[in-house]
Amino acid sequence: MLKSAAKKSLTAMLAGTVMLTGYTGLWAGPQTAHAADQAIEIQSDSINEARFLQLYDQLKDPANGYFSPEGIPYHSIETLLSEAPDYGHMTTSEAYSYWLWLETMYGHYTGDWSKLEAAWDSMEKYIIPVNEGDGKEEQPTMSSYNPNSPATYAAEKPFPDQYPSAINGQYAAGKDPLDAEFKAAYGNNQTYLMHWLLDVDNWYGYGNLLNPSHTAAYVNTFQRGEQESVWEAIPHPSQDNKTFGKPNEGFMSLFTKETQAPSAQWRYTNATDADARAVQVLYWAKEMGYTNTAYLDKAKKMGDYLRYGMHDKYFQKIGSAKNGTPTPGTGKDSNMYLMAWYTSWGGGLGQGGDWAWRIGASHTHQAYQNPVAAYALSDPAGGLIPKSATAKADWNASLKRQLEFYTWLQSHEGAIGGGATNSLDGSYKAYPAGVSTFYDMAYQEAPVYRDPDSNTWFGFQAWSLERVAEMYYILAESGDLSSENFQMAKKVITKWIDWSKDYVFVDERPVTDAQGYYLNAAGGRILGGLNAQVATTPAPGEFWIPGSQEWQGQPDKWNGFSSFTENPNFRVVTKDPAQDTGVLGSYIKALTFFAAGTQAENGTLSAKGQEAKDLAETLLDTAWDYNDGVGIVTEEVRKDYFRFFAKEIYIPANWSGTFGQGNTIPGTAGVPSDPAKGGNGVYIGYSDLRPAIKQDPAWAYLDNLYKTSYNPTTKTWENGAPTFTYHRFWSQVDMATAYGEYDRLLGDADSPEVEIPAAPAGVTATGGSEQVVLNWNAAAGAASYTVKRAEVNGGPYTPVATGVTGSTFTDTGLTNGTTYYYVITAVNAVGESTPSTQASATPLAGVVVPGVFNLTGTAGNAQAVLTWTASTGAASYKVQRSVGSGAYADLATGLTALTYTDATAVNGTAYNYRVVAINTSGQTNSNVLVLTPLAPPVTTGTLEVQYRNGSSGTSGNAITPQFNVKNTGTTAVDLSKVKVRYYFTKDSAADLSFWCDYAQIGSGNVEGHFVSVDPAKGTADTYLEISFKPGAGSLAAGAETGVIQGRFSKNNWTNFDQTNDYSFDSTKTAFSAWTKVTAYQDGAKVWGIEP
Repeated sequence: MLKSAAKKSLTAMLAGTVMLTGYTGLWAGPQTAHAADQAIEIQSDSINEARFLQLYDQLKDPANGYFSPEGIPYHSIETLLSEAPDYGHMTTSEAYSYWLWLETMYGHYTGDWSKLEAAWDSMEKYIIPVNEGDGKEEQPTMSSYNPNSPATYAAEKPFPDQYPSAINGQYAAGKDPLDAEFKAAYGNNQTYLMHWLLDVDNWYGYGNLLNPSHTAAYVNTFQRGEQESVWEAIPHPSQDNKTFGKPNEGFMSLFTKETQAPSAQWRYTNATDADARAVQVLYWAKEMGYTNTAYLDKAKKMGDYLRYGMHDKYFQKIGSAKNGTPTPGTGKDSNMYLMAWYTSWGGGLGQGGDWAWRIGASHTHQAYQNPVAAYALSDPAGGLIPKSATAKADWNASLKRQLEFYTWLQSHEGAIGGGATNSLDGSYKAYPAGVSTFYDMAYQEAPVYRDPDSNTWFGFQAWSLERVAEMYYILAESGDLSSENFQMAKKVITKWIDWSKDYVFVDERPVTDAQGYYLNAAGGRILGGLNAQVATTPAPGEFWIPGSQEWQGQPDKWNGFSSFTENPNFRVVTKDPAQDTGVLGSYIKALTFFAAGTQAENGTLSAKGQEAKDLAETLLDTAWDYNDGVGIVTEEVRKDYFRFFAKEIYIPANWSGTFGQGNTIPGTAGVPSDPAKGGNGVYIGYSDLRPAIKQDPAWAYLDNLYKTSYNPTTKTWENGAPTFTYHRFWSQVDMATAYGEYDRLLGDADSPEVEIPAAPAGVTATGGSEQVVLNWNAAAGAASYTVKRAEVNGGPYTPVATGVTGSTFTDTGLTNGTTYYYVITAVNAVGESTPSTQASATPLAGVVVPGVFNLTGTAGNAQAVLTWTASTGAASYKVQRSVGSGAYADLATGLTALTYTDATAVNGTAYNYRVVAINTSGQTNSNVLVLTPLAPPVTTGTLEVQYRNGSSGTSGNAITPQFNVKNTGTTAVDLSKVKVRYYFTKDSAADLSFWCDYAQIGSGNVEGHFVSVDPAKGTADTYLEISFKPGAGSLAAGAETGVIQGRFSKNNWTNFDQTNDYSFDSTKTAFSAWTKVTAYQDGAKVWGIEP
C-alpha cells in the first residue's frame, strides 16, 4: 500500500515549457535521420503535461528507434523478445491503437490533429487489409462470400500435436446476419478491421504478396489450440500462395486437413480489443474537440464491422451446444453481445480462387470487453453510431451485456475472472455438470489459451478495468446516476480499486515467498480475502504492482443484476509483485478515471476518490525517475527464456517445407514428439525454426547465459536469469497517456510555472590518456545533466552519461589520437535543456592530466572556507571565484594544501568557487560550489527540543527518532533558520539515507543530511541534521511544530547498534525535553548539549 499517499509531491507543483524537436510532427511517411534538427517550443501549464510532451518527443524521435522506415510503430525497440509477438520488430493492431491514443492526447494539448489523422492513414495503409486507394486489392475475393454458408467446421484441439484438424463440416454453420447490412451501407463487404500482426521489416522473408511495394508483411502465428504458446507457434504468411511451406500445400496443411491439397489463399484475423480501442480513442478525440467527420466516419465503420467479434465462431445459436448438439443460428441468435477473442476472414488466390469465408469466435474474455466503444457506437451522446441498420441496437445491447459480464465475473475480493464460451473445448462439447453459466455460455477460468493461463496476467485486469473506470466517469459526467449500467460500472470499478490498491506499493517492497505469494507480518501467505495486510520493507524510489492471479471456484450462475450474489465462493489469490511500466500506466489511468468519476458523481472527490487520486499522483512521480531518456522502463528478469532453447514446436510426420528465412523445417534438428499429446512427428526449437535469431545482437548474451546458468534438470537458472530492458511502444504510450489523462481530469490549474533549465555554460574538455575530463558551470534549476559525445564536429551526439549530478565528468575508455566533441544538457522534472556549446579534446598517450576531485566548503561571516580532495597527479592548485555568469578570476595560485579560506568575500553575495588542479600535461577543474557568506544573525527566540524513540529495540536496520520543537521565547521563529542535530554512531562506512515519514508541518518541508564528527566524540561519530524549508513557516511564541517522524537507514540495509548512541534513549516513548538533541537558530546553538 501507499505510505503517506496524501503528501503533495514537490515536482507535482511545477509547470513548465518543454522543447519538442521537429519530429513531433512526423510520421505521415518515412523520415530522414536529421528530422530532429529544428526545435519548436510548446508551452505547458503543468508538470504532467510537460512529462507527456517529453515522452511524446522520445517516442517520435527517429534516433530512438520506435518506428520503422515506413513509419510503422514496432512492438519494441529491442528485437530479441518473445511474448505475443515473437520478435521485437513485429507490430500489432494493439500498437496501432495505442498510437492513435498518443496522437489524440497530443491533439488535446496542441490543437494539432493532423498527427492523429496521419496515424489512422498509416493504419489503413499497412494493417487494415483494404484497397486504401493504391489500387491493390488485399481482400481480392471477398465479394464471393456466401453469408448463408460462412465457413466449414473444423474442431479445435487441446494440443498442437493433434493438428492438422479435419475440415469435416460435422456441424453446419449458421447464417451470417450482417453481410447484407454492410453491402447496403457501404456498397461492399470488404472487412474494415485490422489484421492483428505485421512483420514490419519482413524479417521472416515472406513478403507482402498482394501489395509488394510494402516492406511490412501480414503474418500469423497461433492456429493450433489452447496449448499453443508463442514458443510452439509457427509464423506463416497470411497471403499464402504456397511459395513457402510444404510444396503444393503451403502452411495450410499444418493447421487443417482436407481431402485434397489446400488452395492458395489469403486470410486475416483481428484482435477485437485493438479495434475497439481505436473506436474508444476516436470517441475521446471527439470529446476533446476533434471534428473531422471523414475520420470519425472511419471509426464508425470499424465499429460496425467489429460486430463480427460478437458472433459465435460458426454462427451457432448461443447456448444451443450445452448438451453437445449445437443449432445453426439464424438472425441474431448467434450473437453473444460480448467481444470475443477475434474474428477471421479469408478467400482464394489465383485461378479458381473465387471463394471466401468468415468466422467469429466462440470464446469471450473479460480482458477484451470495451464498454466505452459500445457506448460510443450506440448512444447519441457517444457520437459514433455506425451506418448499418442494426448496429446501434447491437451495440446498445452489448453495452449492458458487457457490464453484466464484468459483474458476473467479479470475485469476492474484486478481481475479474476469465470469461465464457459457447463452444466447450472449441468443439461444442456438452457442458459439465455444475458449471456456471452466463446467458447459457459456460464459465471459463482461462478462455482461449492455457500456456500460460490467459487470465493470470495483471495487465489484463488493468487494461480492461481502466475502460470500466472510463465508463463510470462518462455516465457520472453525463448525469446518469441511477441506471443499471451506471450501478454496475460503479460497483465493479469501486470494488476492483479496493482490491488492487492493497497490493500496490510506493517506496517500499512487498514481502513474498519463493513462489511469489504475498506474506503478512507473521510470515503467512495471503491467500485471498478482503483488506490484505502485506508485510513490506523500505525501498525508496521503487513501485510495485501485482503481477498475476490464481483463481479458486467459479462465479454463481447469472440471473441478472438485481439477483447478483456477490460470488462468495469465487476467490482470487494475488501474486508476483511486478514493475511492468505499461501495466502501471493503465493502472494509473484506472485510478484517474475512477477518482474523476467520484468527483463527477458527487461534485467533489469522495474519500475513495481522493485515495485513488493521491495514489495515481505518487505513482506518476515515482515512475518518472525510471525514464532513461528513451522511455520509462525497468529491468525484466525473463526466467521463461530457457524456452528459446527447448524443442517444443510440433511438426507432423511426413511434413517438410521451406520457412521464410530459407531453411527447411523440420530439417534434421527434431526430436520425437510426445505420443501422450496425441501426435506423431517431431519437435524443433525456436532457432531451428528461425535461424536468423542467432544474428540478433542480444543472442550471444542469452546463449552464453543459458549454457553457463540454466540447469535443465531442475529447470532453474543457477547463475542468474536473463535480464532485459524493453522499450515496448504500447507500454510507453500507456505511461505517456497516464500523465496526460491525470493532468486533463485531475490536474491542478493553479500550479506555478517553472521552466526547463538553461543550457549549461562554461563547458571545457581536457584530454588525458584514453580519457577526457569535462567541466561546466551549474545551470539554475537543473536536477542532473546528460553528457553527449560525437566523433564528428557538430554531431550527431550520443548520450554517454545520464543523471550526472555534479558539474564534472570523466569519459574513459577512449582511443588516443581521436578527437571527441561534447555537449552537455541540463535536465529537471519538466524536461531537458537545449545543448551547451560544443567542447572538444583529443586524448593522447603519455598525457595524464590531474584526476577528478571534489570541492566542498562552508560560508561564514564575510568569508568562505574551501576544502577539496586530492587530485591524482596534481602538482599544484589554484582557487577561482566568479559572481553570476561572470568570468572566473584567480584568488590564489600555486597552492599545495587542500584547503583555502577566502577572506575577501562580501556578506550577502553568492559566489561561484572552483579549484583547478594543475600539472605539466594540463589542468582539471573541480565541481563548482556556490556559497553565500552572511553576517551572524541575531537570535530572537528560545527553543526547546522534545524527543521520543520511534522504535523499541536497540538493533535494527532503521533509526527512527521523533521530534517536537517548541518556541519557549516571546518572538516568532522562522523555522527555515532552525536546525536540529541527532548524534549517533554509524557503525560502518555505508552511505545513509533519510526520510521524513510524517510531519504535522508537512513532511515535504523537512530535510535531513548527515555530517561526520571528526574526530569522533565519545559515542557519536555522525549526526543527522534536520532542517526546514520555507514552506514550514514560522513558529509563534509558545507554539510547537508537532510531531516530526524521522527515519534513516544505511543504503546496504545492515543493522545499527544504538546501545551507546549519544542521542538515543530507548525509555523515551513519550515526548519530553531532551538535551542530547541540540538545536540551532541562525547557526547559533540555542538548545542542548553537544557531545
